[in-house]
Amino acid sequence: MSKDTKLVIVCNYTFPLAGAPWRRIEYFSNFLSRYKMDVTVIGAIELGRETSKMIKAIRGIKYDKFRVFNLQWRIGIFALIIEIFNFIGTFPLLIILPVLKPKIVYISIPYIETLPTAYLVARLIDAKIVIDVRDPLEYWPSWTKGFTRKFFGFLTLLDYILMRKSDLVLAVTPGLIRLLAQQGIVAHLVMNGADTQIFRPYPRSEVRRKLGLNDDAIVLVFSGRLGGYYDAIPLLHGIARLSNALKKKVVLLLVGGFGDASYASKFVRIAKELHLSSNIKVLQPILDARTLAEVLSAANAGVVTHVTSELYDPAIPVKFYEYLACGLPVIALSRRGSELWRLIEKWGVGFACEQHDLDCITRALEKIFDESTMESIRANVLRVRLLIDRRRAAEKLYSLLRELLEPKRDA
Repeated sequence: MSKDTKLVIVCNYTFPLAGAPWRRIEYFSNFLSRYKMDVTVIGAIELGRETSKMIKAIRGIKYDKFRVFNLQWRIGIFALIIEIFNFIGTFPLLIILPVLKPKIVYISIPYIETLPTAYLVARLIDAKIVIDVRDPLEYWPSWTKGFTRKFFGFLTLLDYILMRKSDLVLAVTPGLIRLLAQQGIVAHLVMNGADTQIFRPYPRSEVRRKLGLNDDAIVLVFSGRLGGYYDAIPLLHGIARLSNALKKKVVLLLVGGFGDASYASKFVRIAKELHLSSNIKVLQPILDARTLAEVLSAANAGVVTHVTSELYDPAIPVKFYEYLACGLPVIALSRRGSELWRLIEKWGVGFACEQHDLDCITRALEKIFDESTMESIRANVLRVRLLIDRRRAAEKLYSLLRELLEPKRDA
């Protein structure tokens, strides 16, 4: 790879509130920049009260460069109009990419609006097209109805067509590899993970003192915004079924609060009905990775909640890897047979229960109090830290990009 190799990472995340997705982009960007690549990240910013804070944060970003290409308007009304607005908001790529003249356009698509415009411009400027698939595209049509659903469905179909014509497709789980294969798309596994130099165990007692938590508390931490497809209410019912002696020691630490007002009201109401309000501690979203890792280290176990739809089976939330990197066993509410369930069982790093199975959830919570069981699980967690180190994924990505740029040899 020559010194002047230019790569543009196009992503429709809302900086810097996206958290975990940005950490993947940040790590890859910094890693590739050390290996003779001139990396530029272009992404989205959301209209609203946080805009000025985000603009200030962008100025101090660790990437070589950062540009905004889309002003998003993500609110819950007029969904079709907003989606069309977001799609049109990708049009600045028509100007930005020709000016940058990259050899590779790397498109990250948890959002489906970005790919068509980025693909078109990349072809016009004769750049290699790399598509990084983090989630199943079928998410988006499933969330809507009527003509809006048809519009999402059209974009999803178009994205699949463009993937088949791209130069390289990446996916973060074997389940996504299989899903893409059903669409006639050959994808390479570049798994998610965690930066294990930042996400690692920190002194628990010290962090607990800062958070006002007792040393003898059993702390369950959830990182992210509850609501939408992250539902922790079954966990509340499981905690309520514990004996009084165990229940009074449990603290449910929510790092990030709520992303849905109606869900927040429901969650608070049920917590009061179950007399668990005093067991819950809520923190604001933590954008700094090291600070988040320190807070996670205060816990006894990390919580992953998932929806019951099979659409989510191929996906694994990044929080799962970040919990493990911090030495935490995991309690996951997920579908049996999902990618997340499979990994927890394969690695022996925690407990997986279906959301409706309160007996399973209660048993898992009781085992958190069993030190011999937890010691064995923690040993497994420490063993898999090497497997989830994000550097492994970055090295594989670099190898694939280098191969992509090598001149084709005649057979």
